Amino acid sequence: MHKPCLLFVSITFTLSRMANLPGAEDSTVVFRDQSIVSEKLQKFIQSGISNFQIVADFDYTMTSWAPSGTCFSVIRMYSGFGEEFLSKAEAIKKKHLPIHLDFSLPEEVRKESDYQWFTKTIKCFVDAKFPKTLIPVMLEASQCRLRAGVVEFLKLAHKHNIPVLIFSGGIKDVIDALLDREGCYFDNISIISNRLKYDDKEIMVGVEEPFITASTKLEVAREDKYFKNVIRDNVLLLGDMLSDLKMASCVKYTDMLSVAFCNHDKDKEQYRENFDMLLMGNPGFERVTELLRQIVGEQPNRVEL
Repeated sequence: MHKPCLLFVSITFTLSRMANLPGAEDSTVVFRDQSIVSEKLQKFIQSGISNFQIVADFDYTMTSWAPSGTCFSVIRMYSGFGEEFLSKAEAIKKKHLPIHLDFSLPEEVRKESDYQWFTKTIKCFVDAKFPKTLIPVMLEASQCRLRAGVVEFLKLAHKHNIPVLIFSGGIKDVIDALLDREGCYFDNISIISNRLKYDDKEIMVGVEEPFITASTKLEVAREDKYFKNVIRDNVLLLGDMLSDLKMASCVKYTDMLSVAFCNHDKDKEQYRENFDMLLMGNPGFERVTELLRQIVGEQPNRVEL
């Protein structure tokens, strides 16, 4: 029995093919099926922005791959906690990160490892006994940065009142601080992520349940009221891992355009079998912003890719 064959198209192009952006750098974009992406864009345009929403991961999707850091690394790598803390937290990461990135392992194995990584790291944070007011200080000392173009992307979504859900296995307190710092925490943005708990002196003492990791997004999504309250037919989904596709599993939608920031080539084949479009390397948000500009009608409806 012959297996069905998928045709993948890899194209290097300038953004001027999609929009008038003089001086934009070339980037390699990989499509699972170029014609399907064009068809979905055309449907989104015809349906209008009142039927459109955005669901996005945060770490390494909205933040840069390198140099950068995750929500957890903002705290885990803060030098003010001393060498003992840093060594312990780094040892936990080194043990569990390879399992987290090994998609050949059974899902349950990776899920259990993610849970152990999460709980051990939170224990380190609790032992550090840091105040809530230290989070902006730790963020400033870190390399955690939004990708180039994210602010413009969020401003455009806000201008057209498009719901943006940031669904992250990171730390909401850090996401809040980063968006606030960059002046792009708008009222159309909702965030589902781990919330730190504080005592009456605002010292960090734990994390509110349910815990959210890359492996548990689907379970959390089933229970979150956001997915019951926001119902729009068309979804632009942005992620950097295969598990990010689960974010939309509880969204009631007709069509979804999925875009992956493929930060490494290790699992490129799996990514392009599952996402509609891959942005290779460490690009900015210019490509997805141009998609959004077409959808909201701020440039001619040129869906040819």
